[in-house]
Amino acid sequence: MEIIGGGAAALAYGASSTTSDLDTFNAITSELVEAVAQATADTGFAIPVSQATVADVPYNYEDRLQRLLPELEHLEVWVLEKHDLVLSKTLRCYEHDLQQILEIHASVGLSFDVLVERFESEMTNVVGDPARIRANFLIMIETVFGELPRASAETRLKSWGRR
Repeated sequence: MEIIGGGAAALAYGASSTTSDLDTFNAITSELVEAVAQATADTGFAIPVSQATVADVPYNYEDRLQRLLPELEHLEVWVLEKHDLVLSKTLRCYEHDLQQILEIHASVGLSFDVLVERFESEMTNVVGDPARIRANFLIMIETVFGELPRASAETRLKSWGRR
């Protein structure tokens, strides 16, 4: 099961902001429903699992998925690599998304260069207004790294999204 969003931020990268469910790219099969029911019975925690209807991620995210909880025998849990998760959350760029991104950075660190390079090369496939997507990315960069890195990223991304 591939977990995205706030659930991935909390499970893998130390984000402590609240999330009330687990979003997945995977179809919700009867086997997954049974596994969730068994996990609820075993742990006493009822955590809703839902299929994300819309999610934009970097183009080659599959190559970088991170395995979690390898000790589980009947379920493979995968999460987006930290930079891929941050880029995905940046597209929406709500206040709680920025808060989780800051928590990820504080917990496991983010690379400015990786974020900019991956945004340039792998986020051209996302749906939406390129100017808004670019602006959201720059807001995230400034929030995490400050004004000077934002200016540097803005210079590097002058022509990004022009189709």
